[in-house]
Amino acid sequence: MRNIMITRGWIVSTVLAGCLMGGSCSKQDTASLNAGIPTASFIYNELTPSSASSADNLELISTSTGSMKAYWTVLDDQGASVGEYVGDTVRLALTFAGDYTVKMAAGGPGGLSDTVQQSVHIAQDNTYAVGSTTLLGILSGAGLGKKERTWVPDRVLSTVIVWDTYANALGQINGGGGAWWAFGPGEIATDGSGRDGYFDDKFTFTFGKTGQMIYDDNNTVYLDNGGSGWTKALPAPWNSFQGTTSSTALYDLVPALKPWGSGTFGYAVSAAPAGEMKLGTITIKGKGGHFGLADKINGAEEVTPTASSVTYDVLQIDTDKVDDNGVHYDVLSIGVHYDASGDVFTFMLRSDR
Repeated sequence: MRNIMITRGWIVSTVLAGCLMGGSCSKQDTASLNAGIPTASFIYNELTPSSASSADNLELISTSTGSMKAYWTVLDDQGASVGEYVGDTVRLALTFAGDYTVKMAAGGPGGLSDTVQQSVHIAQDNTYAVGSTTLLGILSGAGLGKKERTWVPDRVLSTVIVWDTYANALGQINGGGGAWWAFGPGEIATDGSGRDGYFDDKFTFTFGKTGQMIYDDNNTVYLDNGGSGWTKALPAPWNSFQGTTSSTALYDLVPALKPWGSGTFGYAVSAAPAGEMKLGTITIKGKGGHFGLADKINGAEEVTPTASSVTYDVLQIDTDKVDDNGVHYDVLSIGVHYDASGDVFTFMLRSDR
């Protein structure tokens, strides 16, 4: 008889998982004829994460009576599910600081207990909860245990490419050729004749639930002799000027361009397999926000900044490269379809480790 009762208990506990996670069964449906329904209770501990392999910052412990197994649901402050878990002791790696709701029910031979819940406060963001190879981890530096990370245009050939498809642009990024147009030796020159007004730009991504992208144009902007729509529309003599000049002076002359200057913007990351290349997307939020050339947005080239956001496809991620000086760095290659035909601009951004 004892063996039969144990078997019933395990059958019941299996059914209980479905009950807690949204099934329609009741206590009477799942109760054993000879056992009482468990009484659910639990405690929790906030843990201190110390590394990627020890990233847990919350421990949930069932203190229920008459229970064989505990079933948990964790919700964020918006009521969205963080995850569902089974076990008398569960450890979690929650990414962001804030208030979470933990719900638990205890299952046993007698059936499923009432659900109990507690509000749990996590005091600090947890960079270790973000995988080192995830897009957010790489972009924000969280994968390296950092709270922010700065990216700059990579001063290499083809760091900016204009072509018909991402696949073709990637071919050139990886050593091929044939693009309609791309940065060449003249653009990346370091003697002051190159596009220094672009290469000295800095894009700093902070880690957090409402992460920010801080853009610093270094008070410079590059003008291309009317080669793009926005420079062609500038008043003389700037519509025929080629070289780097003061962004502050230019934007004071043409105030409509000021949103392209230094500022703080929001950002959002959609992890793989989002995006055309299935490696994720990066969206810069806020009028004038960009990650590359400012006037290239989704489906258009702007003359003055109007878009409230720009979403870039991640094309390639190269991690832990080493330059000639022995510096370790990562490279993000991103792109945007900039016209109605679906043609692309692609950009390569570098961040040292």
